[in-house]
Amino acid sequence: MVKIVQEEKEKEEIGRELGKGGDRPTKVKKKKATSIEKVVRAFDEENRDRIRFTRVSRGLKRIFNKSLKVRPGFSSSWVFPSTPPDARMIRKYKVNGSEIGLLSLKDKPHSLYQLNPIEYQLDVEYMELLEKAKKELLEYKPAQMEIETSEQTREFIKKVGKRLINQLARKHDIPLGESREEKSRNLKQLTNILARYTVGLGVFEYFLEDRFLQDAYIDSPPSENEVYLSLGGINEPDLYDEFRTNVIVGKKNVKNMLSRFRYESGRAFSEANPVLEMDLDSYETRVTVTGQPLSPSGVAMAFRKRASNPWTLLKFIENGTITPTAAGLISFLLEGRSTMMIAGSRGAGKTSMLSAILLEFPISQRIITIEDTLELPVNQMQELDFNVQSLAVESSLGTEGEMTAEEALRVSLRLGESALVLGEVRGDEARTLYEAMRTGTAGSSVLGTFHGNSAEAVYERATGDMNIPPESFMATDIIIVCGLTKPKGSQKYKREVVQVAELKKDAPKPGEMENLMEYNEDKRRLEKTETFSYRSEKIGSIAGFQGLELEEALKNIELRARYRKYIVDKARETGNRDLLSPEWVLKSNNKFWSLTEKYSGMDKLDHDKIYQEWKEWFDRRV
Repeated sequence: MVKIVQEEKEKEEIGRELGKGGDRPTKVKKKKATSIEKVVRAFDEENRDRIRFTRVSRGLKRIFNKSLKVRPGFSSSWVFPSTPPDARMIRKYKVNGSEIGLLSLKDKPHSLYQLNPIEYQLDVEYMELLEKAKKELLEYKPAQMEIETSEQTREFIKKVGKRLINQLARKHDIPLGESREEKSRNLKQLTNILARYTVGLGVFEYFLEDRFLQDAYIDSPPSENEVYLSLGGINEPDLYDEFRTNVIVGKKNVKNMLSRFRYESGRAFSEANPVLEMDLDSYETRVTVTGQPLSPSGVAMAFRKRASNPWTLLKFIENGTITPTAAGLISFLLEGRSTMMIAGSRGAGKTSMLSAILLEFPISQRIITIEDTLELPVNQMQELDFNVQSLAVESSLGTEGEMTAEEALRVSLRLGESALVLGEVRGDEARTLYEAMRTGTAGSSVLGTFHGNSAEAVYERATGDMNIPPESFMATDIIIVCGLTKPKGSQKYKREVVQVAELKKDAPKPGEMENLMEYNEDKRRLEKTETFSYRSEKIGSIAGFQGLELEEALKNIELRARYRKYIVDKARETGNRDLLSPEWVLKSNNKFWSLTEKYSGMDKLDHDKIYQEWKEWFDRRV
């Protein structure tokens, strides 16, 4: 049944309020609840009729609503159904049939994520039916069978659970519906809920199924803290990226999740091994669990979601992370086989930027990625016919039987001509990488992410903390810095590219750099520098390799910026965000390359003609 809880201290507070005087409320007869909404509505309606709302009674109602939390008997996780009085609904959508509300909160540096699970609204008889089915299912011992994955286990539970719910409904005379269609629909819904709360992750699954999720956190002790989320792609000015939810994951739910993680990863988790890391492949999520003694107050969990719909440079232009000119420059540098490091602090968007840049490769380019946490969009790229191979290496904790990043890098250098992409440049593999880059054996292009808030900080950390010889580090061509900015002192962070720097190869001493683009604090945007326009060594060297004058190379960059800006403008005008997808990135770039090839025999490329032909093609396709 639905359970309603008020903490003892809040009951005492009510008693103190009532002791101050005013009209005492008439004793309210308990009303059978059939759903969360009915429980709350019953309280409101009955008290509206029987209580004169003096200061005391209004305080009573406020305290009750604030402390109300509910859960069905088959779940151990609590949900706060009431909406705070200072909250304002900004957006609603559904995740797997359950409604999600995103609300802004007055004078709070975060927003509210309000989950209304569909199973928490069932009639009481259905809740009791699920509770009985769950109990019998957990006691059921199947005959010997082979189940290798969590997906297979879930399908098995659905198959068994469907028959079990049917039998229990007949046994206890609980109608599943009047028509065959209604019965089938309800049975399917109940079966899915049963699987969610037996072999699944319970109510927490809704967060992992949300397409906007980036990060989720369960802080210790879990039974006393609401789940916190970080969302991306909402694009609502009245909402923060950080959300406090109305859900507390119960102890049993946390225990069940931890058991699943230990089983699927095959890794120990104890006081001697208080950290567990694994990939939750079914949700494309990386999980990190900490326990005692590292986490003194109990188990804590952090979930980082891999983007199911990868970031693209077009999406970054649309949300203001980069300018069209910066996107055109990155595309030009990548085609010129540049070595690029994407730097920034944690959460600045380094991996997202690296993912977007990968999609700018032509599909003919062979790519090898090396990661300890699989975050790059390798599967999506392979579906688009990119020639990409992923190498998974041991995590920072180390796992027996997995290859180290340095070993994987040495293997990749023997796999033929390929662009090398490192999810993060660190440790012993950094020295191996830079030695290969210096001697010219590292492939056509090298990309990676690097912790550092500026190009200069990257150089200092590499040559100081990581002991990379300054001469070897000079094999780096470009450093792109992703930063977290606060527009006009706002509490909201905005992810933006704040610096694009090139290393001066002919400088008297290693480590000297010049900015191609830098962040203008007054205009709050990335702008070209004089080095970009007149004396860039890297742009000049690429131009010379391609048989272009510097002026032609700059026009080529401008052309790449123009057609990307046109796509973004068209997406905004039509509301068709599919135009910003990896599929359209590939189509648009392929057309650009084919037109460039078509007119490559001319003395000078007619960039305006190429743009007009590309634009006509794009408009026809759209």
